[in-house]
Amino acid sequence: MTANKRSFYLIVISQGISLIGNEVLYFAISLYILDLTGSAEIFATMVAVSFLPRILFAPLGGALADRFSKKMILVISDSINAAFVTLLTLLLISGNESIILLAATVTLMTLVATGYHPTVTASLPVLLKKDEIIKANGIVQGIKASSRLLGPILAGLLFGIIGVLYLVGLCAVFFVFSAVINVFIKIPHQAKETVGGMLSTIITDIKNGFTYIIKGNPLLFKIAVAFTLFIFFYQAMLSVVLPYMVRITFGMNEEVFGFINASIGLVVIVGSLLSGKLKKYMEIKHLPYYFMLIGIVTVPIMVSVMLPSTINMLPPLLMVSGFMLIMFVFTISNILVMAYMQTHVPQDMIGKTSASFLTIVNVSAPIGLIVIGWLLESLVNFQYLIYMSVAIFTIMLGIVTKKYLRS
Repeated sequence: MTANKRSFYLIVISQGISLIGNEVLYFAISLYILDLTGSAEIFATMVAVSFLPRILFAPLGGALADRFSKKMILVISDSINAAFVTLLTLLLISGNESIILLAATVTLMTLVATGYHPTVTASLPVLLKKDEIIKANGIVQGIKASSRLLGPILAGLLFGIIGVLYLVGLCAVFFVFSAVINVFIKIPHQAKETVGGMLSTIITDIKNGFTYIIKGNPLLFKIAVAFTLFIFFYQAMLSVVLPYMVRITFGMNEEVFGFINASIGLVVIVGSLLSGKLKKYMEIKHLPYYFMLIGIVTVPIMVSVMLPSTINMLPPLLMVSGFMLIMFVFTISNILVMAYMQTHVPQDMIGKTSASFLTIVNVSAPIGLIVIGWLLESLVNFQYLIYMSVAIFTIMLGIVTKKYLRS
């Protein structure tokens, strides 16, 4: 095995451990806040606030990923996460269990992620050959899915036994292990000349990322706009609607919630593995069909809240199957876009371009989260209207995107 391949697999392992820590922490905090308040609106607002760093600081993270040592960014990111979570654990031990404190931790970790994830994305073309990128993206997505599989199972089983305090402490251990693994990674790095000082150079890099998407690759900008409209509803569906339906609508316990999240993680693994086998369907021209398909598989979620409660198992099974199918299709479409970016964007632009792309895509997420949270509170007995509207909107988005990408 070459040194580059070894470093790639170390990144994958480190990322997996770090993501498990993230999943466990988010699971514990989400469950704690939902159980404490029972309010979709409060929960949605917390998630929306935590999204702001992704929008405001993602371009900076991408610029740093292209400019500085990728290894050091990975080490520092996990080290900062370990410090944040350790501090949170100490505050919880002292009895400070406020919603604001928990939400602040999630927001700070999201801020760190704005540098971490673009760095992973920018590392792949440096370490691997062009024809290995799609398979490598499938592996990276598979690891993300595995963390989504293992994290909720672990958190669901331990939440009721050891409580939120020890779960948070466990997350700190995960981040420490991930930081240690990153120390042994070797990623080629060539120092770049700065013009007009470091701050001026970083600002220029950020500007170049947006400029490349808008002017240098108009197709990529069209894809970003389409994904922005898609994310408006579906980030809220996955981050707010899913936990709300499990805990409030269907009243399931934390163990079941953990296994539902794990089941969704499992289909993401399957989607990641299949992406390498579906090369003829992994072209940008297929993206509109994935949008349409996601709209169609949202229908079971709508039906699950229309059925009478006397039907014991069918409604929650329909709900879970809908979310599983959404994540399966979304995983494939996400790998498609990432592979396009990594093979069509200049190597020294990938970090800043991917970060700028994510900023454009995520700009609608906070608004969508707040809107969905408000709708869940206002239409608590008519949830099916929300999911029906989301399904119709997404199918129409696919139809419009098909024409939009051709123009």
